[in-house]
Amino acid sequence: MKTIDLLKWTMMCAFGALVVTSCSDDDDDDGARVPEAVQVAFDSKYGNVGRVEWDREQGGYLVAEFRKDNREHDAWFTEGGEWVMTEVDYVRDLTALPQAVQAGYAATVYAQDGWTVDDIDEIQRPSYETFYVIEVEKAGQPDYDLYFDLNGTLFRELQGEGGGNYGDMIGNGMPDEIKLFIDNNYAGATVVDFDRDARGYEVEVRHDGKSKEILFDTSYNWIQTSTDMTRDIPANIRQAVEAQYPGKRIDDCDYIETAQGEKYYLIDLDNHNVDLKVTEDGQITTTPDY
Repeated sequence: MKTIDLLKWTMMCAFGALVVTSCSDDDDDDGARVPEAVQVAFDSKYGNVGRVEWDREQGGYLVAEFRKDNREHDAWFTEGGEWVMTEVDYVRDLTALPQAVQAGYAATVYAQDGWTVDDIDEIQRPSYETFYVIEVEKAGQPDYDLYFDLNGTLFRELQGEGGGNYGDMIGNGMPDEIKLFIDNNYAGATVVDFDRDARGYEVEVRHDGKSKEILFDTSYNWIQTSTDMTRDIPANIRQAVEAQYPGKRIDDCDYIETAQGEKYYLIDLDNHNVDLKVTEDGQITTTPDY
């Protein structure tokens, strides 16, 4: 009789421990409570989305993990309740992306030659245009993260490690001097991304339907602007390249404008170890392909 009672008691304890463990999955990983300001901000932006799990990331950000529209979302907030970013996981579903992004990816070398899509994320941030990151992999090659704007332009190509998040894209406040320059020179431009390193600043924008990369030095002085022209190469430029390099395919084309007054097309030919500098009147010189 005592043996049976002991067995029952052991089973009850085990079941109770299981219940406690299962319920604890809904708590924050670090045991912290979600501040009221964060909860109010989340409810205001996303409403009733069902189950939400909260986590705390480096820098003190609180991240809500939930499903919406049948996709996994990670929404980032400051402790004061400011929404700063949302990551939407598309898994590998290229067909769910905007048509322009699908076309942009299809035009890259990664859409063929043994490369496969490993993951797709949509990145939303206040004051920035939404963009998409397509992670690709190929046996014997490093993985790459391909960044596309809403126009389908591949504006960044990084060797990736996979499995991380985009927390390093938060908190990159753009200096007022750079904002003023963009407002004055690229009226109506939509900022896609902003980065700073030891050499200066890089701003990715969409302007007049094209993707542009604007570079500044550490003192906010404009250095150059590179406009992606790969899908819109002027006929005389294409003809000049084809005449000098028959049979070569143009892999990439950017229109460069510099603070020194230079204006030219920088063209990358497929399987060619130099880039071409082509002036607006079709004169060609070569430059090392880095």
